[in-house]
Amino acid sequence: MKPNWYKHTLGQFIAIGAMLRLSWQAQPFCFCGLVVMEFMQALIPLGQAWITKLIFDLLSKSFQPSAAIGLFYSLPILLIGQIILAIASNALGSANSYFNSELGRQLNLKIQLLINKKINSLQGLAPFEDHRVQDIILLATQGGQMGPSRALGIINDFLHSSVTLFSFLGVLISFNPLMAGLVILVALPQLFVQLKIGRQHFGLALQNSPKQRLSGYYSYMLSGFYYAKELRLFNLGEYFLKAFKHLTEEINILQRNQQLRELRWQAGLSMLTNLVSSGSFVVVVWQAFLGKISIGDVTFYGSALSNVQGGLNGMVSGLASINESLLFYSRFTALMTIKQPIFIPAEPHPVEKMATCIELRNISFRYSEEHPWVLRNVSLQLPVGSCTALVGLNGAGKTTLVKLLTHMYDPTEGQILWDGIDIRMFDPVELRKRISVIFQDYVHFDLSVLENIALGDVTQLEILNRHDIEELATKAAIKAGIHDRIEKLPKRYKTIASRWLVEDGNGVDFSGGEWQKIALARMFMRDTDLLILDEPTAALDPQAEYDMYNRFVEIVARKTSLLISHRFSTVRMADWIAVLENGHIIEYGTHNALFSLGGRYTQLFNMQAERFRFND
Repeated sequence: MKPNWYKHTLGQFIAIGAMLRLSWQAQPFCFCGLVVMEFMQALIPLGQAWITKLIFDLLSKSFQPSAAIGLFYSLPILLIGQIILAIASNALGSANSYFNSELGRQLNLKIQLLINKKINSLQGLAPFEDHRVQDIILLATQGGQMGPSRALGIINDFLHSSVTLFSFLGVLISFNPLMAGLVILVALPQLFVQLKIGRQHFGLALQNSPKQRLSGYYSYMLSGFYYAKELRLFNLGEYFLKAFKHLTEEINILQRNQQLRELRWQAGLSMLTNLVSSGSFVVVVWQAFLGKISIGDVTFYGSALSNVQGGLNGMVSGLASINESLLFYSRFTALMTIKQPIFIPAEPHPVEKMATCIELRNISFRYSEEHPWVLRNVSLQLPVGSCTALVGLNGAGKTTLVKLLTHMYDPTEGQILWDGIDIRMFDPVELRKRISVIFQDYVHFDLSVLENIALGDVTQLEILNRHDIEELATKAAIKAGIHDRIEKLPKRYKTIASRWLVEDGNGVDFSGGEWQKIALARMFMRDTDLLILDEPTAALDPQAEYDMYNRFVEIVARKTSLLISHRFSTVRMADWIAVLENGHIIEYGTHNALFSLGGRYTQLFNMQAERFRFND
């Protein structure tokens, strides 16, 4: 059995290879150019140090009475060589900076696309409700952005330091092997400390991740339009400002303490390094004073000493930084390997047009083993061409049932059958194309009114021209009863449904009821087999609700639909009504049958009707 350190080291090399492969895929030309330039730049100091030695030797000989005249002709050649190397170093530095920036831009784009594609590929909702996954996403974004580009920079620096180190190390060993060994030995504590600091950085980021998310949320509330009214109405600004300040100070304290720990370690190591460096230089000068080496050798060995130490520090720092980058990059790879939260078959069954019904057969559901049951042994049929209403108190499980019908979650127990086929056998994307839904917490897109509606069928939005899309959106808006309002807007369907995103002042913010109609229009963009309406009239005024009720009769006619509502004036239009309570269906039938039964449905109906009775 191989030791753990071997597996750990092998894993690190594999991860480094993966990061370099990403860099290569992002921009091959810049990748190769950077490696070549780093190698060339690393050799230039050796050439400059050698020429400097020759110049000083030449100058020392020129002061001797027997100096040959040819020495003076050698000096311009050496000076020109030094100038050429300086120009080459500056040119390579500028080119290196450009190539680094270009590779960084391409690499960040590639990483962000990979992260967002992965997140978008998760077909279930569970990961988005798990704080652990949210922490992985946050650190993966940081690790994905800094990991590969930083790793490439570190590896380039490591290559540069290695070439510089080994080119000068031979010079130093030839002068004094003991001194060379001592310089190398001093670098080992620094490597240990840098690796430890890298692990502490990662641990600190992990510890601060929830705090940073909450701090960002406070900041968003203080600056976002969505919260502006209530923050001012209830005078909440100062409260959240204090919460933001307190949380940010906590983060700053942790970061400050970490930096102080690093400062103490680095101060001690710097003192040790300087003592060894100064002592080594004293040895070189003493050798020159004894006449064992020339003045040029002093500059050469001094430069060798400085570059060996610099190379060692660069390699140590590079190794530690690579280790830190790998820790962050591990979250990126963790995100890339998150499994689908719902079952998706390798060979999906085609989703045919509904012919008979959707059936919920003994459905039970809970979010985890630690959570209570939301639904328990629910059996229900949605016959094709009929409207079924689902009523019940808040928290009864109505919206959860919608999430199951749209395969956002797998049932914990039981099956949901589409014409007798378990919906888990379908590709969830293809299944959802057959379903139109308006959720209770529908989304406001800060885009044009046209896009807000047309996004209901993004396939059409991508293939049709603007005129055809506007025609379809207009028909959907008319169905939802919002067309006349849109026609009065400054730019009609081109008007931006937001005030803070527009520069010309022509943006608009709809009322709650108008936004609900926009969401309904978005749903009507699809010609689907199943309509699911979760509280479709909740934000409507009585007149709009009455108009929508009459429109529903036409909309759901001969359509398979599920209507979830607290408004019994809307519910009674359904062909079938199911009463959901405490995760169970306790009553099922037509409005008249349930009302005559005198059970829970009758009680809820009378409770709501009582609000509209006036006593003399």
